[in-house]
Amino acid sequence: MKEFSPGWRMTVFTVILFPVLLMLGNWQVDRGAEKRGLENKYLEQLAGLPVKPTRIALNTPFKTIRLRGEYESMYYLLDNQIHDGVVGYWVIQAFLNENHERFLVNRGFVAGSRDRSKLPVIAIPLGELSMVATVWPDLGQIPILADIPWGEQWPKQIQRLEIDRMAQLVDAYPVELRLEGGQPGVLAAAPFAQVFSDVTHKGYALTWFGLSITLILGFVIYGFKHN
Repeated sequence: MKEFSPGWRMTVFTVILFPVLLMLGNWQVDRGAEKRGLENKYLEQLAGLPVKPTRIALNTPFKTIRLRGEYESMYYLLDNQIHDGVVGYWVIQAFLNENHERFLVNRGFVAGSRDRSKLPVIAIPLGELSMVATVWPDLGQIPILADIPWGEQWPKQIQRLEIDRMAQLVDAYPVELRLEGGQPGVLAAAPFAQVFSDVTHKGYALTWFGLSITLILGFVIYGFKHN
């Protein structure tokens, strides 16, 4: 009978990768459950009237917030967004209200050029404005081991919607406020009629768990063949 001897390199590789795959699978399961809950909250808030930006309101997903103030020059360009088949950015801009509170307002989509190093120039509405915006929940990102560095200049081209990090940099409340069409400063409005389905998350979870099983089987087979 062959002796099981996969070697230390393969053992270390498996010990490191296996819990990562399980973590990603469990994360997708949790995101699916959260999506099912968000769908109910979305339907509950559809008929609500706009309210002042209190802490309770800002922590209520899909609550409609009434804002009065002005856009500031600081904004983020969230890359790899698609609108009507065109690739571009979401424009998420700092907004200072009349009480000197700062928020992150998603103004919507703007097309990008083929040369990704050339960022679009965004017109900033001037003067005091009144608008309503919707509290958009943080739908989560795949966990990463380290922050992706951002440049020093504004606007900042970013690859992930990291609301907490974005808000900390401009001293804003850590929540995305999404504009509907017709609001002051809106571009091509970010999607609202979003289906909060957990089907995609189930598929991803099965993929990660399947890879973890494949890894263990491969480790066992390699251990015997390697010997």
